[in-house]
Amino acid sequence: MRWFAALSFVLAAGAMAAEPRMDEARREGEVVWYTAMNVPDAEAVKKPFVERYPFLTLTILRSTGEKVRTRILTEARAGRHTWDVVSFNLLDIEALNREGLLGAYASPEARTGYPAGAVDPDGRWAAIYVRQYVIGYNTRLVKQPPQSWRDLLAPPWMGKLALDESDVEWYAAMLDYWGRDKGLAYMRALAAQKPQQRRGHSLLSRLLVAGEFPLALIHAAEVEKEKQDGAPVDWVKMLDPVVTSPSQVAIAAKAPHPAAARLFVDFLLSEPGQRAIAARGRVPARSDLATGAAALKVHYVSPRLAADFNRYEREFRAIFARSAP
Repeated sequence: MRWFAALSFVLAAGAMAAEPRMDEARREGEVVWYTAMNVPDAEAVKKPFVERYPFLTLTILRSTGEKVRTRILTEARAGRHTWDVVSFNLLDIEALNREGLLGAYASPEARTGYPAGAVDPDGRWAAIYVRQYVIGYNTRLVKQPPQSWRDLLAPPWMGKLALDESDVEWYAAMLDYWGRDKGLAYMRALAAQKPQQRRGHSLLSRLLVAGEFPLALIHAAEVEKEKQDGAPVDWVKMLDPVVTSPSQVAIAAKAPHPAAARLFVDFLLSEPGQRAIAARGRVPARSDLATGAAALKVHYVSPRLAADFNRYEREFRAIFARSAP
């Protein structure tokens, strides 16, 4: 019975440790979440969280990753600390980390179920879902879709592709995979194809469904979601590489509501939180919940690319001059 007594002691100690944090979160009463997740998906995550913690208000500020990052940096330079939790792509997270704006928190929810590389060993961030950059297409408009990135350079696809005006992460990862010279040559050739540009992958997905353009550089999960709803869309599975990026969550180093922030991060990383994310068609970071094409030739975005983020951003904007509203 000694093992049972020891287990009881551990559980009791954990409960006692959790109670002060819960009381502190009650006093704080709020969590401020800055995120690049689209509004419907963020609201779908919010609902079960506030049901679990009805004493907390979850305030969501949603924008593109670039705008969220810029806002946080601007606020920090002005000495304002208004956000508790942020979630967006790896390069943006690393940019904030380099500025010392992320706090350390080793969530107990991240101890199991997460693959290597999904959780920062220093506790600065953890992945909540992954995004896969692919070529999506409207099946009514395209009968023989391109099967490779180089196929996009063929004359029939001139002006037919749409991409997000902020796809710097994809750009940087492609140069990392192919090598700088080969990657730059490809990007310049792709820009010569006059791709249309829009703001946000959710908008790209809706416009692809509507047939505004036949092809889009898009997240696979967005296409899958529309496809499951009966929309005439699909995506190319044979790409080499499929740039894959974790969307990460982190707590502010100077969070105004630190205890409540930790509760929210715990929820996002927990099985219920991950299921709420998966229910919106996203690929959860937990390996025990993720499903999908294991045979994809994936290339994960490397954290070291963050050191040159500003250069990649300038290059992307210079190469892909905006060609459409």
